[in-house]
Amino acid sequence: MRKAINGTLKILTISSVIVSMLLILVAYCTQYSIKEKSDLKSRTNILAQCLDGYDENSEINILTKMYDDVSDIRVTLIKSDGTVIYDNEADTTTMENHFERPEVKQAVTYGNGSSSRNSETIGEKIYYYAVKLNNGSILRMSQPTKVIMYMVLTIMPIVIIILICVIAVSFVSAKHLTKYILDPINEVDINNIGKAEIYDELKPFFARIANQNAEKEKTEKIRREFTANVSHELKTPLTTISGYAQMISNGMAKAEDIKEFGRKIEKESDRLLTLIDDIINLSNIDEQGSIENPENIDLSLVTEEAICVLEKAAKERGIQIYYTKIPTLIKGNVTLVSELVYNLLDNAIKYNKDNGKITVFVGESAKGVELSVKDTGIGIPPEDTERIFERFYRVDKSHSKKVGGTGLGLSIVKHVCACHNATIRVKSKVGKGTTIYVTFPNNVNN
Repeated sequence: MRKAINGTLKILTISSVIVSMLLILVAYCTQYSIKEKSDLKSRTNILAQCLDGYDENSEINILTKMYDDVSDIRVTLIKSDGTVIYDNEADTTTMENHFERPEVKQAVTYGNGSSSRNSETIGEKIYYYAVKLNNGSILRMSQPTKVIMYMVLTIMPIVIIILICVIAVSFVSAKHLTKYILDPINEVDINNIGKAEIYDELKPFFARIANQNAEKEKTEKIRREFTANVSHELKTPLTTISGYAQMISNGMAKAEDIKEFGRKIEKESDRLLTLIDDIINLSNIDEQGSIENPENIDLSLVTEEAICVLEKAAKERGIQIYYTKIPTLIKGNVTLVSELVYNLLDNAIKYNKDNGKITVFVGESAKGVELSVKDTGIGIPPEDTERIFERFYRVDKSHSKKVGGTGLGLSIVKHVCACHNATIRVKSKVGKGTTIYVTFPNNVNN
């Protein structure tokens, strides 16, 4: 990076100087040409004022005395019909009629005229300015214009010397400037960016780094919490299973207790298997990231099947499920979408009140295809709303332990939504119930 900045500064400095010199040179030559033309106009107008009032012979005599020996400027006197009657650089008898010359035609019509063209006699670019006199004659003065290349060649030695000096200075300056720019950056403590003295322009860049570091720390914290939670969640049922099994194998269990111990071992085993299945599902969704070869899915049909599976669990607690549907297609993975719907409904049953109700809706909305699950359960405090999708996070740990579950259901829902580019929104009130809205993009080609 140091070499790149150093080289860029050198190239930029040299290029800027060269371009600046060229622009100044062009501007100078242009200004010089404008000044030459202005001076020529002034001299022509002054001479015209001096000649006005004289006849043609007198005018020729005056011009002969004033300009026959002058070589830096050409003076021509032309009759109104274009015949040249005086020229201080050429024999008038051999000169062609000048009436068609642009500057002469303009002077005849408007009183004055000008033009620039290459002279056939001297082979240079000439600027002409003509003025109409009171007697109808045309006074024309002209002189060669300075070409830019000539001026460039004239000052080229000076330009070369300046360029050499600039290159030498730029090499030294670029080295020191590179050090001045990079040293504060190299001294920044990435782990303590907040106290670093950096350029204002680089603060957004380092702010992004700080945010990324914070995100990494957050991810690492979640990973550690997940590992600890998994260990705890696995250890609890295993401890129970091991305890009852040891009591049975050591003969400590009474005959009448063996059946109850077996039931508890079976229950904890089912809990363990469910937890492992959820962890595997979540891991698979994480690895999958996006859906390959998505298929058209009737979300209303998938929801109806999930309701049928969970209807028995709902009836055991007197919970009524009200389902409103509009057959609606989405693109995705039917297994994952089924898992999403099942977990939403399962949560709505587990955290509902006895004899409560669940309202399910599937249909079109302004933002896409919507699935909403509303319950009349215990609700979620506002401070916990954002965290319910974290792995193993439980709002009411005592209630969660009572109803069972792994604490991974809503985390699976969140990851399935991410795979399908769906959005999820929660609306809840403590003691009144919770509504979860999932909106899928309407990307099915009809």
